[in-house]
Amino acid sequence: MSHPSFRVLAVWVIACLLWSTTFLFIRIGVAEIRPFTLAWTRLAVALAILTPIAIGRGDLRTLPWIAVRRVASAGLLLLGVNYALLFWGAQFIPSGLAAILQAGTPLLALAFACAAGQERVTFLKLLALVLGVVGVAVIFGSEALTSGRAAMIGAAAVFGASVCVASAYVWMKGYGNRFPPLAMTTIQCGAALVPLLCVALMTDGIPAPAHWSRAAWGAVAYLGVAASVVAFWLNYWLLARMDASAMLMMGVAEVPIAVLLGAAFLNERIPGGTFLGGICVLVAVVTRLVSDRASTVRPASRPDG
Repeated sequence: MSHPSFRVLAVWVIACLLWSTTFLFIRIGVAEIRPFTLAWTRLAVALAILTPIAIGRGDLRTLPWIAVRRVASAGLLLLGVNYALLFWGAQFIPSGLAAILQAGTPLLALAFACAAGQERVTFLKLLALVLGVVGVAVIFGSEALTSGRAAMIGAAAVFGASVCVASAYVWMKGYGNRFPPLAMTTIQCGAALVPLLCVALMTDGIPAPAHWSRAAWGAVAYLGVAASVVAFWLNYWLLARMDASAMLMMGVAEVPIAVLLGAAFLNERIPGGTFLGGICVLVAVVTRLVSDRASTVRPASRPDG
């Protein structure tokens, strides 16, 4: 694929900023709204916009039932379990740390793909995995020593969310090309919404939106519209115009932005040991992308935040 044009690079920057701010708005949202409630509300807002568009375009009419089941099942991991763990864990850790742990998704996808025989193990890929493991171990050790048990559990939940995303990517490898992107996103949002709603009603109770502050409503609106509908669309627009490996670099670029936003708006500080572990993870991701520019794991959607 040729070098991206200025317009493509400009859209890449806009998409990167949208994804970077996702962690900040999740943190703002869970400060007032219970995490599972915030997660399903985000999907409900996105689905309310996506469904009429997908129906109007006719994207949902000719899809075979077997394919729909596969995409919906991946959606349970990609947007259901992932969001449940991410939003719950975000209560206990800085938004920048959540971004660091989510940035490690390509490394987990690499590990799963190698285990499934979808990718060949090379020295650089092995080095990336080792650096990633070291980085995550340093992060958990630092959180346990400096931030306490709750922060370590929160980090584990966010890391578990990354595991869900990576496994869904590998499971859907090559399958996403057979689906209109809008239809796939709509089906996956719908598949994840129902179980998240049930879990939220059982654990969070019936929500009281009338009592939510403007900041809480702003977080819901931003996550549902800007960080879901708009960001998904930009992601697919870019995937048609640049290498997937270049797209995955967005996950690395998001981290410093997310850390700065957390420090500026929420007065968040990341412990030195956690910061060092984060650098290891980011170096590992870059090493992994350098090892194979034509990435074999093309994401079905971009749901890291």
